[in-house]
Amino acid sequence: MGASAKRKKEKKQDFQKPKLKVGKKRPTNTNATDTSFSAKSIVFKQQSVSSGPRDTGALFNHNLSLLASKNETQRRDALQYLTTACMLAQSQEGEGLPQPASAVVAKAQALILDGNGGVRSQLLKLLKSLPVDEIGSLDQLLLYARAGMTHLSTDVRLFSLEVMDWILSSPSLGEAVMSVPGAWIKTLRTFENLLGWRSTSVSQNANGTIQDGEKWTRQVASKTSSSGLEKGGNKLLVHQLATLASFLAVGLTPASADPEASAKRAAQIFPLWHTDAHLLSTKSNPFGHLNLFGAPRDAESEVYDSAEERLEVFLELGFLHTFRNGTQEAKREGGEIGRAAAAVDKSLRLAETG
Repeated sequence: MGASAKRKKEKKQDFQKPKLKVGKKRPTNTNATDTSFSAKSIVFKQQSVSSGPRDTGALFNHNLSLLASKNETQRRDALQYLTTACMLAQSQEGEGLPQPASAVVAKAQALILDGNGGVRSQLLKLLKSLPVDEIGSLDQLLLYARAGMTHLSTDVRLFSLEVMDWILSSPSLGEAVMSVPGAWIKTLRTFENLLGWRSTSVSQNANGTIQDGEKWTRQVASKTSSSGLEKGGNKLLVHQLATLASFLAVGLTPASADPEASAKRAAQIFPLWHTDAHLLSTKSNPFGHLNLFGAPRDAESEVYDSAEERLEVFLELGFLHTFRNGTQEAKREGGEIGRAAAAVDKSLRLAETG
């Protein structure tokens, strides 16, 4: 057979479909690619192969940027490094953080809604390691905490309540969070929705008494209002009531008066008399509370600096009547729920006594 005939025969075989018997494996093509191999990779923890020592500030900023990583392990390890760095900075006098605490909170606060439990627990350790007087504004942190309190996941809701407990446990942070616009009313509304406490009427007298035709209703049973049939529903409800009691206590407790305030003021301006009252204000927009040229006010977005203002709007919007009836209903459950409801009832007495 000539060479040309052989090539024609081989070319013809490429277009012939082989007739296979039942159960017989198709023969492997001559040009098939072997894919049985497995690839291996080397992962560097810090994503750097440099052998020299890295600058502390650069390493801190690098771990701060890793908080937005899609890898759960990287986020957790970055939080661990930042926590250690913050604790060391506080223990060593004269050495501060490469970044202010407010910048760290701004990067880490979104992890309140993280789906990984290890990341969330490490986040709380980081927040507790920061100096509370350098955290700055809490408006975004409170926004994420409220979003976590209404999350679909029970674990995220429990963790958000722990973040709220951390904020309210510090006197300086508790006072600062009350100065956030909408913090008082919007947070009370959030607790009202979580616990399923509702009032059929929105009007109420200033002293908290019920007007004619007003009835209190409860949408769902107290045991299942916040968690349904989810696992750990009682634990979540107890934690919600305990956090609500702390929030009411912080918001309705008036600031303690300094008995030596008048003497200190007189010593600062001596020998003048009330001169500081006639000087220019040191804060921005000192007459903003008059709202002379602003948009119509929204009660939920207002800032209520003093306990008297918070108490007044608490009574006007009917929270006292709604929470009091809801608390009495929860106290009938007994056990941990009853004890937590008793703490809320104790905080409500601050509103009742004025």
